[in-house]
Amino acid sequence: MKDRPGRVHEWPGGVPVRPLNIAHRGASAHAWENTLHAFETAARLGADMWELDVRLTADGVPVISHDAGLQRVFGADGEIAGLTREQIRTRAPGLPDLDEIIALARAENQALYIEIKASGAGRVAVEHLRRAGFERAVLGSFQAGEVRALADTGCPYPLSVLVRLGDDPFICAEQSGADIVHLCWEKGGARPQDLVTGGLLREAQRRGLGVVLWHEERGDVLADLLELPVLGICTNQPELIAASDPRRATGIQIVCHRGANHFAPENTMASARLCYDQGCPYLEVDVRETADGELVVLHDPTLDRTTDGKGPVADRTLAELRELDAGSWFSSFYRGERIPALREMIALCQGYGRKMYIENKCVDPEKLIAQVEEMNFLDDCFFWSGNPVLQAGLRTVSSRANIKSTRRHYKTVPEMVGHLHPMIGEILFEDYAALADDCALAGVVPMMQYFGDDPKVFERIAEIAPPMLNLDRADLLFAAMARQEASDGEKRPCPSLT
Repeated sequence: MKDRPGRVHEWPGGVPVRPLNIAHRGASAHAWENTLHAFETAARLGADMWELDVRLTADGVPVISHDAGLQRVFGADGEIAGLTREQIRTRAPGLPDLDEIIALARAENQALYIEIKASGAGRVAVEHLRRAGFERAVLGSFQAGEVRALADTGCPYPLSVLVRLGDDPFICAEQSGADIVHLCWEKGGARPQDLVTGGLLREAQRRGLGVVLWHEERGDVLADLLELPVLGICTNQPELIAASDPRRATGIQIVCHRGANHFAPENTMASARLCYDQGCPYLEVDVRETADGELVVLHDPTLDRTTDGKGPVADRTLAELRELDAGSWFSSFYRGERIPALREMIALCQGYGRKMYIENKCVDPEKLIAQVEEMNFLDDCFFWSGNPVLQAGLRTVSSRANIKSTRRHYKTVPEMVGHLHPMIGEILFEDYAALADDCALAGVVPMMQYFGDDPKVFERIAEIAPPMLNLDRADLLFAAMARQEASDGEKRPCPSLT
């Protein structure tokens, strides 16, 4: 970026080797936007930086909200500008202030991209950043006058101007005195990435302007944007950008237990999509049968824990189960999430081109295999059941089915292999070192199982790099891998302008 009088800090981290992953209002596809939970989730899903909106309360406190009022996100009455901070705490206790965000960002090693929503909020935000000694921040606005006021008073942080579709970014930069042009062009036709031309990027470089791009969640568009020499890309789903990082390619076949169940309600379409969007090859699901013979995805024999229903799953028809809320128990954000049919899960998996681990809780093996074969999915999944009769039945029904056996259920590896001829042998983390080689030598893929959340264990798992891993917290594995990569000092070359 060009030199600007008064600016002390540069773009967080300097010129990035790849665009920074900027979580738009936090991980707003998975949690209520602009809340502490949304920002924490964004950090876990691989964000480098959080985009947030700052407004001022009646008593001058900078708080984080895109809207001027409290109704849409918090269901409360009142305008932020007409309420004191304490009044807002009472009406919308989940609405954070800037000081809380700064403290959280420091703890999570995140930079801040602050959009100024109210007149004068930028100046107050700078005061709070300075008071906290927080350096990794950028401030911006659609309002050129707000940015110009900060530039003219020697703001020590980089400044951006947000550019609407149809506006000239260079005129906006001149009017505002910004260091960065933030192109909000997500609605620019079928291929908005084509609007970010080589000529535009070269002109920005000639003028000493950085470029940040709109919030984007379409995979094909993101793939193109990530190849551009820009400072960062905003997204409601930071896991999409994080999953594209080539440094994640370790060869571990990650199996997400009940989906991304730490971030979304287990065994739902939401948890399945997030599993795949994180880049995990396998989704694990639990399958049960309804009163009318349909196959559904649910772990427990009863509805009480993960839905607003009660009683046995087997006593309800599929239509009756469809009426239940399978998300609110986890978070009000997921209110209305439904119990999925196995067919739906398989179709989702096929749409992603990924694979599945199906745990049979109570279904007749012949019926389960028949449905999987009907959907041409037998080669893309593997099976297991904790019920020995159902487990053996899977092999009786199909010699082609991929079976997982659990090593601890057998005295020796040869006994395990000779029983059902499994493709996969699951081994607990603590037993893996002693048993993995025996499985591999017997032609069985050793799959480590670890359902804990100890970062030190994940450090060790990243070092071992097992061929398959059954886990609850893919995010903690990815974090351990990132730390390992950083310690190795490996970097990706910056994309060229030409």
